[in-house]
Amino acid sequence: MWTTAQRRRLTETPYADALERHAGAGIANFHALPIGSLSHAPDPEVSVHAEQLRRLFGSRMLATQVTLGSPELDSFFRAHRSLARSRRLTAEAFGADETHYVTTGTTGANQIALEALRVGGARVLVDRSMHQSIHFALDRLGAEVHYAPTTPADAEHGVITALRRARAEGVAYDVVVIGVSAYDGALVQMRRFLSALHELTADTGCRVLVDEAWTAIHAFHPALRRNAAVPCIREALDDHPDWPASFLVTQSTHKSMLALRQGSYVHVLGSASVRADVHAAVYRVHTTSPSLPIVASLDVARAHAVAEGEALVERALVLADRIRDLARSTPGLDVHQPVPALGGAYALDPMKVHVDLGSPERAHVVRRELFDEYGIFVSRQDGATLLFTVHVGVTPEQVDVLAEGIEAICGTGRTVAAGALDSRYVIAYPPGIPLQVPGEQLAAPPELRGGEELYSTF
Repeated sequence: MWTTAQRRRLTETPYADALERHAGAGIANFHALPIGSLSHAPDPEVSVHAEQLRRLFGSRMLATQVTLGSPELDSFFRAHRSLARSRRLTAEAFGADETHYVTTGTTGANQIALEALRVGGARVLVDRSMHQSIHFALDRLGAEVHYAPTTPADAEHGVITALRRARAEGVAYDVVVIGVSAYDGALVQMRRFLSALHELTADTGCRVLVDEAWTAIHAFHPALRRNAAVPCIREALDDHPDWPASFLVTQSTHKSMLALRQGSYVHVLGSASVRADVHAAVYRVHTTSPSLPIVASLDVARAHAVAEGEALVERALVLADRIRDLARSTPGLDVHQPVPALGGAYALDPMKVHVDLGSPERAHVVRRELFDEYGIFVSRQDGATLLFTVHVGVTPEQVDVLAEGIEAICGTGRTVAAGALDSRYVIAYPPGIPLQVPGEQLAAPPELRGGEELYSTF
């Protein structure tokens, strides 16, 4: 994907290097409290808690919590030195025109993106399965929201269907919002989607927010890159230079890359005016006290992905196949293929493995005992199915333990039913995707499988 010279440049970490130089430099700070300065506090009552912080986070981590405006550390909102260079390198690695770093998670990144796209009062076509941050931000900003129809497994994407209908009726949407990498591993076929989108908007243009929460790392593996959002959008825009389209892509970087929690990217592919709108939105929406460790981790995450991403993703793919083989060879278990993965608008993320345990009760017991007895956390149970996300941090030794646990565990579980709800958002967490949006009526009560899924209503 890159020449030797490009790879050398893209693995630089200018911002992280600058923060390292400042961490623990012994600067007397008469500004906001840098908590690392308490590491040698003489007061015993302060020291005991400072020691607790050191045990939790380590002295070096505390030392990075600086609160100084050093020119070398750059300005978060008017970057022109180390942070500016870091962001340019990240944009180049992905294929974006610009990339912004966000330290308030993709909830914050999505709010920045929608603010930049000026959705207030606009007609916005929304993928029904978007994260709650999208739904709440659209409501807060006063958008005129239209939900795309649910996509059947063998059909084109519901967003495209809605755009076709609107075009036939002589109406238009100002902004399109789509999620392309779901919690359960359903991936939008990006090239197919972009081809249809270009067909429908080649003359009118479009402004699109793409939420690619779970698969930022895919851009660094040759096979998976072919369906990754930013590279595919870059290819489409290069193939159609006259297409007046602008895209913002948000990624929960920490979900798949070497970034601290709440680290997120906002990639911009579009006109100079859109890039200016994103700059302004970052200034309006983002905290004025960004976490410098998170910023530095976003710098390191890109360098790490360029240097080692392909090899680590390849290892993860091998381990995912090993879990599938384990499921197929264990009596009473099988591999479950989610319906959206069967064709049409979607592909299935090969780093996600759905193991069918045969019954919700058995799945609940296996999930609980994997955690209690083997120290293995499985985030999601969907009926009889457990979802294993094989990220780049999963090791062969951990899969060995998983195999031992699955082969040893048996038992029964339980299902707990929830009451019927209507006329509100109904949101299960994880993953924070609404089961119901305003104006919809549930046909049957939602289930709380395993007694651990929490529903919020708004």
